[in-house]
Amino acid sequence: MYEPRCPRATSSSRAPHAIAPARLSWTLLVAVVGLGACGDDGGGTSTTSTGSGTTAGTTQGAADSTTSGGDSTTGAPSSSSSTAGETSSGPGDSSGTTSDATGSSGSGSESGTTGTVAPFDVPFNVLDPYPLPLTTRVQPGWTVITTAAEWDARTGIPVPAGVNFPQQWLVYGSRGPQPFPGHDLQASALTWDAETLVVDGTAAEPGGDCDTYQFTWPADTLLVIDALDVPINDFDDLTTPQVQSCAAGASESMQCSLAAPCATGLSCAGLIRSTVLINNPGGLCLSSGLAGVFPGGPLVIPSNGASAEVDLQAAGLATVDMDVVIWVELDHTAPQELVIELRNPSGNQVMVANLQTSPLHPGGVGIVPTGFSGDESVNGTWSLVVRDDVVNATNGSVLSWQLEIMSRFD
Repeated sequence: MYEPRCPRATSSSRAPHAIAPARLSWTLLVAVVGLGACGDDGGGTSTTSTGSGTTAGTTQGAADSTTSGGDSTTGAPSSSSSTAGETSSGPGDSSGTTSDATGSSGSGSESGTTGTVAPFDVPFNVLDPYPLPLTTRVQPGWTVITTAAEWDARTGIPVPAGVNFPQQWLVYGSRGPQPFPGHDLQASALTWDAETLVVDGTAAEPGGDCDTYQFTWPADTLLVIDALDVPINDFDDLTTPQVQSCAAGASESMQCSLAAPCATGLSCAGLIRSTVLINNPGGLCLSSGLAGVFPGGPLVIPSNGASAEVDLQAAGLATVDMDVVIWVELDHTAPQELVIELRNPSGNQVMVANLQTSPLHPGGVGIVPTGFSGDESVNGTWSLVVRDDVVNATNGSVLSWQLEIMSRFD
């Protein structure tokens, strides 16, 4: 349980938001708190009167705080004590467990003496969500994480550099996987109001004149805030859709990125590979006609450890690869026993999944294999090679597979 603490100033710096690549179904990790009283040393004032178990009082931070665009000004959150909370899910769901402060009882809804906390702005810095595992990033909604143990349980990766639990908390928001590119999630302000964290900002979407891939990628954001001494039992997402036109986008053979889309009829070749594999989104605007989607047939996976192959033919593309994405639909009782590889028409065979214990396609996101050079033939025979690495009674099959390829002329 966190000890009660008074308001304190928060950092006013903001880190750059490197990427934030529409359905909304909120998932909430609740930070449960019991309200308590604090003195004036935190910079705020608090007046409380009691009677019949009801409370009348106001706690106000020493300064208002706003976060807009790339700037952040500091205010002081109100005070109380906090404990770890429960998880609830569903749009607008706030069924998390609440722990009230204990004290003398009266006829009010809470026991003990508390103060009424006025709404206040919550300063934040923006971190890069890229290191988060896809299994976390594809879950739509907002969540607050208050301890290192909670972070580890949800992500399994180290705490981001510079984040100091429990003095700081992390707020994560996602729209889930969206057609790529063009979708984005940006928070411009956080406001605490009646145990709810209100999120203002924009949810960018590509316009009808933009070309996107079948490949999808999470549109999300990761924020760090100073720990609050008030409860967060719900989120209110007020991010507004912002449709982006591509009519004035970059012309053919010009550079493109998540922030600089291509003009209508052009696709940002290389953007998928550079985003997923190196977290440095960028590419060249090329005709969308140089991209293609090619379905592959089924394959029985031998149970004796032998490899099996199934081919598909790619045609009508340019000459070499810029982006290659693969989806594999499996019917296997132990997919973590499988080694899956992909061989291109130039004979380069690269890994797709190697005894992978996590879901193969969380949220339906395709796999971008590592190892294709960007200078290898794309037209011709592509082969899916699958082996069950554990010889036992488990067996299964590939139901179907699919490639999406963006090409260029060498």
